[in-house]
Amino acid sequence: MEKLHFSKNWNNKLDCLAFTTLRLPNQKYQINHLFEITLDGICKGIGKLISINYISIDDIDEFIARLDTGCSIDECKNIIIDIYPNIDFNQQQLALLLISKVDQE
Repeated sequence: MEKLHFSKNWNNKLDCLAFTTLRLPNQKYQINHLFEITLDGICKGIGKLISINYISIDDIDEFIARLDTGCSIDECKNIIIDIYPNIDFNQQQLALLLISKVDQE
């Protein structure tokens, strides 16, 4: 099973039943695929990819910024730029992933 790594639990989203994450598009992100969600190597559960929206960094609005990171639009954009310092976001889209936790019983 693929892993979905996090180094920070932005907005405490990894403790929720569903959350979003902004990532660079990748072939591994496919609807209905399962991912082990990890925070600094610690498993936070299994998540199912429910939906993907492709957006530009300029499409990040208050809803996306606050729900995904708990930060303002500008702070959220700066976080993304810091995570991907070598990416030209005038050319590169982002994948806004909607993840739903899966019951592991």
